[in-house]
Amino acid sequence: MNRLLLVEDESLVRMVAREVFEEGGFTVVEAENGDEAIRLLDDLDHVDIVVTDVRMPGRHDGVDVARHARSRFPQVPVIVATGFAANIRDRLQRFAPSAILVEKPYRLDRLAALARSLSGSHQSN
Repeated sequence: MNRLLLVEDESLVRMVAREVFEEGGFTVVEAENGDEAIRLLDDLDHVDIVVTDVRMPGRHDGVDVARHARSRFPQVPVIVATGFAANIRDRLQRFAPSAILVEKPYRLDRLAALARSLSGSHQSN
């Protein structure tokens, strides 16, 4: 089963997203903000995909989470969700392989399908 790190500060969205991702075959590790996600990434032996919101309380945002995930697991697919895409595109352009930007609002079933397709081509470290 693929391990997905879900980073979302809104608890209801996180709860529903977790259910959708689990129904899609993922083992979900949750973080409620970027700071917690970075701590979790430091403790995980692998992660198959990262799905993160951008704007969250705390010191680190979703782009910081994506950067940290890639420093630990260089080829891990990253999906970044935001309602402020214009401001984020420039920060994501340095990622190779590319981070996938998903604009809010999004449908969770489509996000889960995207996560499945991206993680299917990824080999765990």
